[in-house]
Amino acid sequence: MKSNTEESVAGRTCPLDYKIEESSFDTIEGRYDTIYVIGGLYGNKFALKKIIEMANEEYNETNIMPKFVFNGDMHWFDYKYDDFIEIEKLSESGIKLLGNVEAEMIRLNDIGVGCGCSYPDTTSDDAVERSNEIHKKLKDLATKRKDVYKELEDRKKIVNIQVGSSKVSITHGDEKYLSGWDCSLENLSKKSRQEELYDFMKSKKIDVFATTHTCAQVVLKYEDKAVYNNGASGMASVNTSLGGIITRISTNRREDFIVEDKINDVYIQQCIVDYDVDEFISWFDEIWNIDSPASISYRNRIINGVECSAVKIESNK
Repeated sequence: MKSNTEESVAGRTCPLDYKIEESSFDTIEGRYDTIYVIGGLYGNKFALKKIIEMANEEYNETNIMPKFVFNGDMHWFDYKYDDFIEIEKLSESGIKLLGNVEAEMIRLNDIGVGCGCSYPDTTSDDAVERSNEIHKKLKDLATKRKDVYKELEDRKKIVNIQVGSSKVSITHGDEKYLSGWDCSLENLSKKSRQEELYDFMKSKKIDVFATTHTCAQVVLKYEDKAVYNNGASGMASVNTSLGGIITRISTNRREDFIVEDKINDVYIQQCIVDYDVDEFISWFDEIWNIDSPASISYRNRIINGVECSAVKIESNK
């Protein structure tokens, strides 16, 4: 991963303060029967309303209300103040972590990292520049509105939660950096990376590691541990649906899922967020014209989905 001391275009570098200290994985900060890990919502209030509906339905059936954990990039398309605030109000009862989007919104001094996405070389320069342009609108919002800045300033990079007898650690990128790409499909497919991550999880007594950031779904299953990257909650991430994905971790099993594992007494599932795509694209088109960077980068994905199927990698560790 490039650091911000190396020469590169904004949006490819990883700020040094994105580093996650290993000691951050030591303390359990909550115990719940069910959690929804919602990564990469991207300002899609229609997806969030659907997730709330899913949680309410589950509560009616089990008398257990899932705890929401937003592991970064809650915001992206919602640069209008009213839309931003609506997302914040709808999510006010949840645990909210930093993603690179939020981290760079509240950075006081420009250090030349753009959106903070730390994009790999496989992402085109044009796509990186469009992301920087999208983020600039959010940055302007946080600069102009103190209440927006205030909403974001106290968020942490990581949370550790006990679900049943399993320790669940949740970050935005990977175990090393806020915007790390080491939990991408490409990297989790490498045996050396599988071994590295397993050894880390074992040393920190982590049973389930939940992440997002890469905008592409992938699951890595060890014999006694699991790594779940949901891709995105606010946009299509698999070819079977235009809906986003959440990672659900619970002592109770849900019937509808696309990927499932069981660790100890806990079910880990990726579930589709079947939000109203027509409502979302109507809202999207009102604030992002057809020639805008957001429309060029994301509109086709929103209305036509993606070509990739759900991926689950089995490791012999």
